[in-house]
Amino acid sequence: MNDKDTLITQNMGYVITLARQYKSDILSTDDLVSEGVIGMMKAAQKYDPSRGKPFVTFAAPYIRHSIESAISRLESGTGVRSTDESLPVGSNNNYTLLNVLEDKDAPRADLQAEETTLTADMLAVMHVLSDREQRVLNLYYGNGYERQTMAEIGEVMGLKRERVRQVRDKALRKLRKAARKEMTP
Repeated sequence: MNDKDTLITQNMGYVITLARQYKSDILSTDDLVSEGVIGMMKAAQKYDPSRGKPFVTFAAPYIRHSIESAISRLESGTGVRSTDESLPVGSNNNYTLLNVLEDKDAPRADLQAEETTLTADMLAVMHVLSDREQRVLNLYYGNGYERQTMAEIGEVMGLKRERVRQVRDKALRKLRKAARKEMTP
């Protein structure tokens, strides 16, 4: 992470505090925060720490201006910026609002939906597996249990990690075969 990214991520709380000072019938607090982050990103581009001014003091006018501009744009009928628009606006860089707002630790909704579907499909044909195969898959994928690594499963079940992998792979092959049979009329 470069210095500008660090400035932005470390001062997100300040943007939230400023955004909460504004009330808008058109923009939610999240939208106001997003606009404030855009202002903070502009400030980070221009900030010179050698001048001795704290970043938040330097950034506050940029943040406020960005929020106030968004409110006035919407009140006058023009739109707000997209979260995937390059910043500063019109530049050819890959730096967007999503770079700051995206939570890398949060589960992605599309992956979560896919896992839920796969889990439901997998549970529908689990009856074809032995008890040991079912237990390995349940522990590995976290079906009814906390998700575990192959080494952890091996420790619990008295197996080597490689044997757990083999049992898992064999069980998955059986599940695929059973799922194909279920799908054919």
